[in-house]
Amino acid sequence: MASRKKTDEENLKRRRLAKFRFKRLVHVVICNRYWITEIEDREIGNNVHRNVAVIDRRLTHTGTLTIIEKKILNSPPAERTDNQRQLLTKALRQIECLQDISLEQLDDFAGCATFEYFGAGRVILREGQHPHAAYFMANGEVVVSRLRWDNINCTYYDTPCGTRSRGQMFGEIALLHHCPRTATCSTATDCELLRLSRKDFDRILKHTLQERWRQLQLALERFDYFKYWSSAQVRECCLLSRIVTFEFQQKLPVNTDKKDAYFVLSGLCMILQSLTVSKTSGSYKLLPVATNESFAAKQTTADVDDSKLPQKQTIEHRFIDVGTFGCGSVFGLGETMPHRMVVARNRVQCLLIPRDWLLEKEQNVGNTWLRVRMKLDMAIQRDRLFELFMRDQNWQRYRKILVREFIHRNGRHNLTQYADVPIMCRIEQGMV
Repeated sequence: MASRKKTDEENLKRRRLAKFRFKRLVHVVICNRYWITEIEDREIGNNVHRNVAVIDRRLTHTGTLTIIEKKILNSPPAERTDNQRQLLTKALRQIECLQDISLEQLDDFAGCATFEYFGAGRVILREGQHPHAAYFMANGEVVVSRLRWDNINCTYYDTPCGTRSRGQMFGEIALLHHCPRTATCSTATDCELLRLSRKDFDRILKHTLQERWRQLQLALERFDYFKYWSSAQVRECCLLSRIVTFEFQQKLPVNTDKKDAYFVLSGLCMILQSLTVSKTSGSYKLLPVATNESFAAKQTTADVDDSKLPQKQTIEHRFIDVGTFGCGSVFGLGETMPHRMVVARNRVQCLLIPRDWLLEKEQNVGNTWLRVRMKLDMAIQRDRLFELFMRDQNWQRYRKILVREFIHRNGRHNLTQYADVPIMCRIEQGMV
């Protein structure tokens, strides 16, 4: 009787264990269904070799992390081989916030980081909690919000204050400053994250990030615009900003998809304005901004056929050095820059701050940045530049005629050839 009772207990225990394992398996599948479905393909059929090729292509798809790399990240760190760590190191180098760290740090990171998936609408970090880890975005979007006090309703409510997307990190502020979580981070979409525990973060990245933050804080202190910012705004700015160096004659990507505002820390940047003009027997006419070469070719052909305009017109693009941005200057605030570019005169170092974040209400008190942008738009006007261009052309023409008349009256024979003139003089003076 006792043995039968013992057998029933063992059977019940096995059934409970099997039920627990099944629930655990279902839970893992549900939590990871987003990236497991990457191997699905409607083209899979009865051809085994073709199916293998399709699945292999899915396993090595062009995302930040492949399924094989996620599998390695889900394995215990102690069981990862050297080849697996090297594979992870190549993948982690694609994450933007990890591109500046050394190869040794990246290898150490690959040996202890773990993979986590969160569906949309999940809270990852909550404001006021004790920090245990930092997170790095592989895919997805995270909304950052803070609690604000409502004096009317006498309650706190969440206020969105930013987002984190692919290639960025979050959760490191509390680890760097030894304080509770300063904001709540929740997922806006399905997110794939890399998690680094506090112990590993302090060992691998803390010193590097502290030095980076110190440089950003020193850069912000050099501008009076940020003198009255709160400590929370400075922390947020250091988190989103970066310092970029441009070499001699390198074009600054002002009008790109990244949409950053540029604050010059050192060096000089020149502003080049391209004026599209039509030339007819020495006379110039300014063409609209929308004019392109194909339109100009059509206009030239039409002018040749027109009896009223027998003289042929040619389209020219004249680049004019408008001015210089020096240390302390700011640009890239959304000012209109048709046919305009910014080029480094020498080695230039700039502080780049996201323009959308800078134009938010808290950072744009008194419409500071809009007024700066308006000043930049008014300082550079195409019509005024064309007037200066015509004045310079008239002076060049007058000087050339004056020299010819003087030589003709003097009658002396000058043996100087065009090749005898130093090339620097020819570049500076130009030819009319």
